[in-house]
Amino acid sequence: MANSYSDRVLAALYDNTLTPKPTWQTPKATPFYIIGSPRAQCGKTFLALLMADYLSQDGGRVDAYDLNPGEYALATCRPRITTQADLATTPAQIALFDRLITNDDKPKLIDLGYSLFERFFAVCEQIEFIEAARRRSLDVVILFPAEPHPSAIAAYDDLQRRFPNAAVVAVLNEAILKGNRVHENYPAARESAAALQIPLMPAVLKSYADRLSQSLAHVRAQLPANMPMGHALELRSWTRRVFLEFREFELRLTLDKLGTSLRA
Repeated sequence: MANSYSDRVLAALYDNTLTPKPTWQTPKATPFYIIGSPRAQCGKTFLALLMADYLSQDGGRVDAYDLNPGEYALATCRPRITTQADLATTPAQIALFDRLITNDDKPKLIDLGYSLFERFFAVCEQIEFIEAARRRSLDVVILFPAEPHPSAIAAYDDLQRRFPNAAVVAVLNEAILKGNRVHENYPAARESAAALQIPLMPAVLKSYADRLSQSLAHVRAQLPANMPMGHALELRSWTRRVFLEFREFELRLTLDKLGTSLRA
């Protein structure tokens, strides 16, 4: 019988069936985004909302998890696709990771609160979650909101060191950086993991976007009726620019995997 916490969680989550499938039986890889930082007020939840809307465009399905106890902003904004979660107890951890490790062909997204940042990744490391996810054809990407603060830079470096099998990607959000140049402080481990750029959303657009009951993915197809036409067109243009950034990132990852496969 498994005695250690790691063994118990592994046994509970994966029932000891982690043998890789032959290549011809492996299902198409499913995106798995973890968005987090050890610092508050870094634009993390807004980034999670953007990615959730991007993944759900054109009728796409996505499973989002809000790990921000006491706040749950993403679950409030996108309740139909978001599950509130916590890591307060061992059963809660097992229940969460049991759902996360299941590849049901739906992209997964985690909005990871700063108070749970280290605990979540400690569990991931302890049970070798990233490696297990890869064997289940889940492509794990850690999106890290970049900041000039030393603790943020150190945390980014630490994630790259601890999880070499995940794509750790800095996100340069102009609204958070406010002109600070931090690109050199967030080097990519590989070309496909180059930093993402989120352009500044003008304050007037942000005030409308915060009140939108619909996904930004819908703005791409139909202009919202509760805002002036000029602002609606500007919001659509901004959304398309961000979604294109996400799309190009996905293509870089795909090409990187293809190249790795051809070299193997």
